Amino acid sequence: MSVTTAMKKLIGELSSLLGKKVMVRLSDGRAYQGVLAGFDHPDMNIMLLNASDTKGNSYPKIFVRGNALSEIIALEMPLFDPKEFADYVVRRLNLHVGDARPYPDAGIVVVLNNIKVSEKGVEGSGPLATKLNSLLEEYLEEKKKERGGG
Repeated sequence: MSVTTAMKKLIGELSSLLGKKVMVRLSDGRAYQGVLAGFDHPDMNIMLLNASDTKGNSYPKIFVRGNALSEIIALEMPLFDPKEFADYVVRRLNLHVGDARPYPDAGIVVVLNNIKVSEKGVEGSGPLATKLNSLLEEYLEEKKKERGGG
């Protein structure tokens, strides 16, 4: 795997954690839990929302400089996997493999070059968008059941 590919994978993985709960450990030993709201690359500065520290103090927003980071630990994983959902759509709608293209770094699937699907929903209109919305709900429910969440 090339360095560029590895970097893209890291950014994709971090992007998939946006809006999810994480724990951040700093190089000085402090730790915070909160919702990952943003990060930059290559400095790895991050922003947490609704955060708390190990002493029980709460903060509406925390910015952490990348050079202070020791670890970012996912406490909540995304349900939506673009590659898996693209395969699901192809199977359920009897499409050609190239008709549902996953973009893991962006966390989306583009169906027939004009409808975008992400964990947050479907962007597009018409009968196909309506069907994709139903498939997305079905897929997310199946994922929740697999994880024991419903």
